[in-house]
Formats: sequence, structure tokens, C-alpha cells
Amino acid sequence: MNFYLINLGCAKNLVESENLSKHLIQVGYQLVDEIRNADIVVINTCGFIREAKEESIETILEAIDNKKKEAHLVVFGCLVQRYLKELKNAIPEVELFLPVMSTQEIAVAIKNQFPPSRKVKKDDKRILYTPPSYKYIKISDGCINYCSYCVIPMIRGTLRSRGMDDILQDVEKSLEEGVYEINLIGQDITAYGKDLYDQPKLLELVKKILSIKKKFWLRLLYLYPTKIPEEIIDIMVEDKRLIPYLDIPIQHISDRILKLMGRTYSKRDIYKLIQRLRNKVPHIILRTSLITGFPTEEEEEFMEVVDFIREVKFDHLGVFTYSPEEDTPAFKLSPYISERVKKRRKKVIMKEQYKIVTEKLKTYKGKILECLIEEPVDEMGVLWIGRFYGQAPEVDGVVYISGYEPKMGLVVPVLIKKSKGYDLFGEVKI
Repeated sequence: MNFYLINLGCAKNLVESENLSKHLIQVGYQLVDEIRNADIVVINTCGFIREAKEESIETILEAIDNKKKEAHLVVFGCLVQRYLKELKNAIPEVELFLPVMSTQEIAVAIKNQFPPSRKVKKDDKRILYTPPSYKYIKISDGCINYCSYCVIPMIRGTLRSRGMDDILQDVEKSLEEGVYEINLIGQDITAYGKDLYDQPKLLELVKKILSIKKKFWLRLLYLYPTKIPEEIIDIMVEDKRLIPYLDIPIQHISDRILKLMGRTYSKRDIYKLIQRLRNKVPHIILRTSLITGFPTEEEEEFMEVVDFIREVKFDHLGVFTYSPEEDTPAFKLSPYISERVKKRRKKVIMKEQYKIVTEKLKTYKGKILECLIEEPVDEMGVLWIGRFYGQAPEVDGVVYISGYEPKMGLVVPVLIKKSKGYDLFGEVKI
């Protein structure tokens, strides 16, 4: 019996989809790359904000139209965790809805509902939903921050960290398989280990990973601004394998809005953090995310954000318009900001950020950057896509590289010739 899997949402969902695919293959299913060839279509949904919920619903409806008439449809993940009853009533074509649970439990549930027709085949090779050069490794799930706008604690529950030995085995196995870039992810990785060891253990985990005697990149994604261990920054200076790139969602900069959001820091704290990071690691790359149109946000408070990003000049920045989520404290706040105003504010921020990024990228012209190769742009292999350390997978720009051949290995020096938009262009310089 064949299955086709559709992944929606964040990188954390991507990890789940890879793991689920592996489990399904191990219990007797076969993965196919065309929906029309599948006996079972499996969809991993997102229910974080309104746009993600809409995308999930649209994808389910499209799958119903595109799959074979007799093919089974399974939907799982965050959207189901929040709206199981509503989904069952609204989309009866879905034969099996599964809430948030381990991928092994999901595989068992699918097996029980739709028994595979072939014998179990032991296959432990990696299922790829990303290029083979990098991998996301989820070190924790759930969250203990309870921001007023966020549904993650309701969907994913409280913090649940993976054991350190389990993570280390995952890292070592990935490196043996040829992965070069390890991306540690979680809702808030600065909290890692607090549930297991009574205190955060991200620093210890990083040290243990870096004790592996191999060349690789280690990237830390999604850190709470005021909980970053100071020694991690020191390690970035000492060990080049710990990439000087931090994704630090700040969401806003107005003290009043931050307080309403349930964020436990002030504008002054953020300024001090950024200054400290850049003083210690001058070449550090900083990414953040913001929310526009949070309930009661005044125009002056929005302009406070605009002035802040003009001054600080983040290397990368993402913006979400506020999504009212039922059962969150922010849902009860008023007045709401209109969709038109929220979108206008987002557009203003992204326009300012585009100016900042294009000016920053111009400074790379003529420099040689070590780039990690991902995949060819076309079948001819004349042009390849890669990234230097300042570009995280999927969310940032890339480097378009000419003159590359696979025999050169995964990491090559690239002379940057020009920049365009959010991307760089260069040629291999050996």
C-alpha cells in the first residue's frame, strides 16, 4: 500500500513528517511522490494562526479533489488538535483525524485503520523532505512561556524535552549520513531541559554536540531573547562550528504592548541584548519576527517598531499580522485593529527591511564566503543553490553559485559577484 504525505507549517512539523514517513515505511507502506499514485494521502496540518488554518483547510479540500477516488485520507497535527469536532462535521471525506501525538503512535493508528498489504521491511535510511546537506533536529516540544496571543501551549502542551543522549545519537547518525548542517529547533530552545533536569540545559547540550570530532555547522533556532546563556555567545567566538546566527523573536518593542503580550522583557532589555551580541561577535547574523496590529496597538507604538528596526538593522526579519485566536488572553482585548491597518503596517515594516537587507547584501560583493551546497537549479547543474552561515534554511535568501561540481564536496569557497533582492550570486573560487 502506497502513501503520499503533505507537510504544512513550520520546520518542527517537517521533522514530524520525516519521522512519520520512516515509521510508515517500517510497518509496511511505500512512499510515493505523486498524490494520484497513493492509496493513502496523509496531511500534517498547522493551526497556529488564521492564515495557516486556512491553508490547511484548502490543502485538505485540494487533496480530496486530486487523490484517487478510492484513496484513503488521513489528517493529523495542530489543526486537528484544536478543531477535531468541527473538522469531522465539515469534512466527512477524511476517514481518519488524529490529534497531536508521537509519530510512532500516528503510524500505528494508520496501520490499524488501513492495514498494509506487504511485509514489514526494515529500512532505517533517512526520508528526505529537505536537501541532504542539512537537517532539523527537534530537541523539545510544547512551551512554558504562555504569551497572551499564542495557542502553542494549548495545542502542544507544556515543555517536553528530549533526552540529551537521544539527541546526541540523532546528531551523530545525521553526520554519519552526510548531513553537514544541524539545526536545533523547538518552540523555545532556551528552555530545553528544564522539565527533565530542573534547569535549562541548552548550554550543556551544545557543548556535548561540539565535542563530536567532526566538521559541521550547528545552528540554534528560536531563542527567547532574555534567556540566551552568555557562555553560548563565548563559544561562538571560540568554535566556528557553532554558527554566529541567532533567531530571536522579539514580537514588538513598545513596553506597553510587550506587557500585554506577556513577554517578560522591555525595550531596554532588547537594546542591551543586541548591543552585547554585536560587541562580542561583530559578524553575528540576527533574525527576528514581529507582530503588527496587536489589539490596542496605537500608530505611535507601531512607529516605535519602525524606528527601532531602522536603527538596529536586523539581517533578517519576518512579520505576522496579529491573528485573533479564541481561548487566548489577547482574544479578549479591545479595540481590535482592522485587517486593512494590520496589513498596511506589515507592508511598511517589510519595505523598510528590504532597504536594510539590500544595503547589507551589497557589502558582500568581492568577498569569499564558505557556502553549503544544497541542490542544482536545473538538470544541467550549471547553477547551484547554496547558503553561507548567515542564511538559515527556507526562511532567508540563498547564494546562487556557478562553477560547482559535486566532486568539490558540500562546502566550497564562493566569490560573491553581486546581490539581487534577498539573494547573492557568486562563483566557486578554488
